[in-house]
Amino acid sequence: MIDKLDYLRSRRELCERQPVTSELEAQQRENATTIDQGQTVLRGLKTVQRLRVLWLLASLGAAGFLGWAMLVGIWTSYRGAFSVIGTIAALVSTAAAVFFLLKARPEIDEIRYKLHELQAQRLHLAAAQEANPLVALRIYRVSALDDIQDLEERANQNRRTANIFQWAIIIGSVAATSLTGAAATNPDIEAWFRWLAAAISAVVSISAGATGFFKFRERSFGQQQTADAIKKHYKAVELRIGEYEGDDEETALGRFAHSVEILKDEQRKRELQLEESTESHESRT
Repeated sequence: MIDKLDYLRSRRELCERQPVTSELEAQQRENATTIDQGQTVLRGLKTVQRLRVLWLLASLGAAGFLGWAMLVGIWTSYRGAFSVIGTIAALVSTAAAVFFLLKARPEIDEIRYKLHELQAQRLHLAAAQEANPLVALRIYRVSALDDIQDLEERANQNRRTANIFQWAIIIGSVAATSLTGAAATNPDIEAWFRWLAAAISAVVSISAGATGFFKFRERSFGQQQTADAIKKHYKAVELRIGEYEGDDEETALGRFAHSVEILKDEQRKRELQLEESTESHESRT
């Protein structure tokens, strides 16, 4: 990830290098700072929301298991305080998790809306400057940071999803095999034991099917690869090294824009190929 100070400096670079009025420059600096602050707040809220989702899933699992145990009487001899109080506590925890998830949703949407407004304002401020190719290229170079951030966020999300399904397959396969073996060697085992093994086997099958169908890992790899390539060009044109060595600013920025557009086009083609392979697999089934 690009260093935060470098990220802030790059976003404000256009304001510092262009001969604009002091009022316009102040507006640009304020806009860049507000965008960075909003993105930081949004990332924090998203992290909290993910933790709340985990809380909700754990509460649902506990409520379902304890409620089922209380109804079918797994603990026939000990049905009482533990199962009843435990079920009530799990239900209260589930309700609280749902409440906090729904409560934070409007705040996240509001911050996203404000960020869209600020980004639109940034474009208007950039357009207020004297129009020339060099200014447009400088704007394009700064906007490449948004492309990098978007690709990395999507890559991380797909990677997390792929890892969750992969762990579900690994742990579920071991658990289902163990439970099935235990049920086969002990005919007198409780019926719920066999049902649990069947449920885990179903989760493993669904996880394997989702992984092969949506190709989360392949999507993550392509997105991260494109983000790293754009980041490499971004650093190279900034330091005038590699293929940009010896170029003047306008030439270097022009070549940078051309390279980034090629990378983004290749990424779009890869994603289209993944979509086509998914659709063709769906039509065959």
